[in-house]
Amino acid sequence: MSPNPSKVDIIQAILTNQSLTDQEKTLLIDEFINEIKKEYPDLKYHATKSDLTDLQLELTKEIEDTRREIKELDIKLTREIKELDVKLTKEISDTRKEIATSKSDTIKWVAGMLFVQVIAITGIFFAAIRLFAPVVTQ
Repeated sequence: MSPNPSKVDIIQAILTNQSLTDQEKTLLIDEFINEIKKEYPDLKYHATKSDLTDLQLELTKEIEDTRREIKELDIKLTREIKELDVKLTKEISDTRKEIATSKSDTIKWVAGMLFVQVIAITGIFFAAIRLFAPVVTQ
């Protein structure tokens, strides 16, 4: 019993047969492929080296596209962060100026109220002395 020839050997034999025309070779290879498809019906679900190469190229392209998108987003976010930093710095500066103005206004009001209180207490003190002075001298 001779060993079964491999599928590659069969294809090789068809292709190297000098007595066959190209059309006959094509028909024999087509029949051979159809027989393989019948023998292995789920063969279409198996990846070939070509499928894997195509997939690798496609994934490489997607990875590069994703890297480009990430780089663009990084640039955009960096720009937005710088803009926000400038806005926040200006707002902080404005807030500090408002606080300083408010502080000075508060000090002016407190000083004014203190002066008014001192005058009022002094007036009350002198009014009390006048009111109670005749009582003390008697």
